[in-house]
Amino acid sequence: MTNPTDTANNLHTLHAYDTELGHMHGLLLEMTDLLVYQLEQAMNALDYGDAELAQKVVSRHKKIKHFESRIDNDVLNVIARHCPVANDLRLVISTSKISVELERIGLEIVEFARLIVVLFDPNTSDPNQKLLADIVKIGGFIKLVLDKLMVVFESRDSKQAYALLQCDRDCESELQEGIKHQLALVMHDGRMIRRALDVMQMMKALERCGEHCRNIAEHAIFMLDGVDMRHGGVVVK
Repeated sequence: MTNPTDTANNLHTLHAYDTELGHMHGLLLEMTDLLVYQLEQAMNALDYGDAELAQKVVSRHKKIKHFESRIDNDVLNVIARHCPVANDLRLVISTSKISVELERIGLEIVEFARLIVVLFDPNTSDPNQKLLADIVKIGGFIKLVLDKLMVVFESRDSKQAYALLQCDRDCESELQEGIKHQLALVMHDGRMIRRALDVMQMMKALERCGEHCRNIAEHAIFMLDGVDMRHGGVVVK
């Protein structure tokens, strides 16, 4: 005969488990949203030559780190308390890996923002706007990718994630075009060489963001469909 108390305890445990998984997912959404804001602010700082705004982006990274720490703590607690299996285990492991990749994107945005401070040093002249056009183009691309990742997390629809598997190659292609453009500008006016080198570093930081976004897309596919894209699309049961 089933003990009513045992049934109530089981229901309570399941409810607590679902709440913990939901909280962890909520933190992932908040972290991604903050990262999008960081990129937007960094691009605004570039657009307006605002070194102070760029410095705020650098300082705000501690909030990104805090989200990663909270997600990591939640992951450990869920594993220790509930021993998740199958789909839930994939969700927990993938969330942990995604948060690490998001924090790495945050670090690249910090590097990008620090270079903006260098670029608009008050002791030097402002950079030629032609030099910045390539950065704006790549930055817009990364913003679009992050927005689509946000949709993946909110809708839990893997189709968008599959569409993002090409993003690092697209970003690499944009980077190569940007480098060619920068070199052409330098050949035309050698005085731009120092600025062009800073700009190429900034483009490279954004290109690395694209690499991390692809990794996140792979983790999202594993989380939602149980397909490991790192090993040729192996289905994990």
